[in-house]
Amino acid sequence: MKLYNVVKTFLICFFICLFVGCGGKADSYYEEAVTLYSQGDYEKATELFEKAIESNPDKAEYYIDYGITLISLGRYDEARVKLQSIMRDTDSKIVRENNKKAYRGIALSYYSSGEYDQAKAYFELALGIKELESYDKDIKAYLAECLMHLQKYDESLDCWNSIIEENDEAEYYLGRASLHSLMGNADLAIADYNNCISEDKHLYGAYLALYNTQIDAGYADAAAETITTAMEIIKDKKSEESFDYYIFNYYYLKNSKETGTDTLAEGFSSFYDEGELTAGYYLGRIAEDAGDYQKAYEYYTKYAAECSGEIGADFCNQYAECLAQLEKYDEALEWITKGCSMAGGTAKKKLLFNEVIIYEKNGKYDIAEEKAAHYLEIYNDELMAKEYEFIKTRIKPKNEN
Repeated sequence: MKLYNVVKTFLICFFICLFVGCGGKADSYYEEAVTLYSQGDYEKATELFEKAIESNPDKAEYYIDYGITLISLGRYDEARVKLQSIMRDTDSKIVRENNKKAYRGIALSYYSSGEYDQAKAYFELALGIKELESYDKDIKAYLAECLMHLQKYDESLDCWNSIIEENDEAEYYLGRASLHSLMGNADLAIADYNNCISEDKHLYGAYLALYNTQIDAGYADAAAETITTAMEIIKDKKSEESFDYYIFNYYYLKNSKETGTDTLAEGFSSFYDEGELTAGYYLGRIAEDAGDYQKAYEYYTKYAAECSGEIGADFCNQYAECLAQLEKYDEALEWITKGCSMAGGTAKKKLLFNEVIIYEKNGKYDIAEEKAAHYLEIYNDELMAKEYEFIKTRIKPKNEN
């Protein structure tokens, strides 16, 4: 699973304008709506934003923050309507500022729905406005992410380099590390994950990403040390009842006699019930590790629906393997294709390997042979070479009835 699918590289931090009270019922509704948004009660917040707008339809910040709240609810089309409604073609500072906020919000709506071409276009429009320069590093980071998803890796790298040159912060190293990983530059990715941890040792997703990258690169001893270090940091900062502690100590390190399949599942189920939706992924992994592919499929399917913004190439590969075990080959191949659209390096190699195996399991040996030959043109892989020779024995000569 992609790093920022276990703990996402950039959790979408929607901007909420600071309330500046000037009296009146509209401002009172607006202030309460902002408070509810900050508490995660988006539905009630929308009701109060509507009341604020009804009481005073001339304040742009009401529409902007209402639009951002609608994005949080996945109501992207509605959000765009609200955000577009405040845009003006007047040359004044306040109009340019409001337009920049609106462009950014519209871009976030497209980013959140996976429409990266559209998101890229609106982020670039926002950057084209010189006002509110404090927004620019955030916008550039999202733009770099869009370029990653669009497989414009060199452009994305230039963007990350520019951001990091100006802002030596952990989250930007994390973003660039993800890009290096996608490009197959494991050592550069590892260096940036370590840079990230140096800047913020409590960014636990970086440890998981570093661990997975080290495992894929064959650095097993370093990976074990990474998990141990993460555990020591968590113990200093968080309680043993925290979700992060549970992931590291019980799933990865299995530091308990009570970490059998049932006990592990009960623990993650409790976290899921408390709102930790990422726990659904681990429930799927636990079921798959135990050979219960139907249960794993159910968890993965739910996770994919509930945490669509966290899905990366590694999850696509994991899900495809599970689907193949259940002989859902067409669906598995769809997830392989989805994963390949966002992967490079080791992640893409694993996806392409599994693509061959899925076609083979499905009895489509002609396609499997073609895919295997293409794979071997790219990678020197002894295991696939043997698989390729076996696949060729399963193909009937063309003159054979």
